[in-house]
Amino acid sequence: MNYKYGTLPQSQIHEEKIRLQGAIYKLLPYKEDNYELLDKYFQALLQRISGLNSLFMEQPKIITLMSILESARYETDFLKYRKDILDACSLANELEEVDSDV
Repeated sequence: MNYKYGTLPQSQIHEEKIRLQGAIYKLLPYKEDNYELLDKYFQALLQRISGLNSLFMEQPKIITLMSILESARYETDFLKYRKDILDACSLANELEEVDSDV
């Protein structure tokens, strides 16, 4: 994939998507366990995704991903929270790994 600083190997992009999905999925057990640093984890994750937004050529799905996570961050109903997190994992999987021009 061509990005603003050069080229990223396809394998590296794919692995980052897998790591991102794992980081998002961790939000489920963290919420269930009342992890005291959950909000800080949300902040760090959203900051990470913001950085990926620039590197991944500002795909529109990234804004949707961030908005879902921001909504989940303040959700008190666990079933809605769970749905948001699973939707975010699914959306992270949909991020483009290759240039659309190729």
